[in-house]
Amino acid sequence: MKYRQEYISTFYSDITQFVSDLQEYPEKAERILSKLDKILLRLVDMPEMYPVYDDVPTFRKIVVEDYLVFYVVDRNKKLIEVHRLLYGKMDVPEQFM
Repeated sequence: MKYRQEYISTFYSDITQFVSDLQEYPEKAERILSKLDKILLRLVDMPEMYPVYDDVPTFRKIVVEDYLVFYVVDRNKKLIEVHRLLYGKMDVPEQFM
């Protein structure tokens, strides 16, 4: 059975920041967003295909080039909550505090 996906407001804020940060590199932004779209589409069939994030074990982590996507799987509700899209070189654990 496929899982549903929900995008948390922080993810939308992160996407807005991502687009702003990469406005001078539209090809890179488009490439990363395309990869992200494909990954998220596959995620509904295999929500646990990506590893648990050791620093915050309630989250799973997807690496998309220089960026990290964090999501939570709720098996009972058959739900994937996509929470964050962060630049991988920032202090990521601090973003969860």
